[in-house]
Amino acid sequence: MYEVAKHRAQALGYSSIRFTKVTPTEAPSTELDALSRLLGLHRGEREALQVAQRQPGCMVLTDDTAARLAARNLGLATHGTIGVLLRAIRRKQKTKEEVLELLRSLPTVSTLHVRTALLEEIIREVEQFH
Repeated sequence: MYEVAKHRAQALGYSSIRFTKVTPTEAPSTELDALSRLLGLHRGEREALQVAQRQPGCMVLTDDTAARLAARNLGLATHGTIGVLLRAIRRKQKTKEEVLELLRSLPTVSTLHVRTALLEEIIREVEQFH
């Protein structure tokens, strides 16, 4: 919630999305504390991982490489923006064309940084989906 409030506060106003604010009340685990220091995790990333550790079966959504590495080390499932978009095609929540449009717009409408060559490769792969 910290990251959403900080970077995309307008998302909290959508009436179609229900948010529940969860703030960690306990100290982070020793392992999370060590990973946070080692990987330089920010407050929002650390809190998201801390909450996820207490929620069996949840998935951490983050595009931050260090946070994803920490999540894997903690045994937590994680996906980034591109993974969510690809999953949306598989689940028939978005069409291939909708996802291609979103992928092509990422460099201009998002703060997500994806290497141009990687993004082009992902787009080519999505174009090959049936």
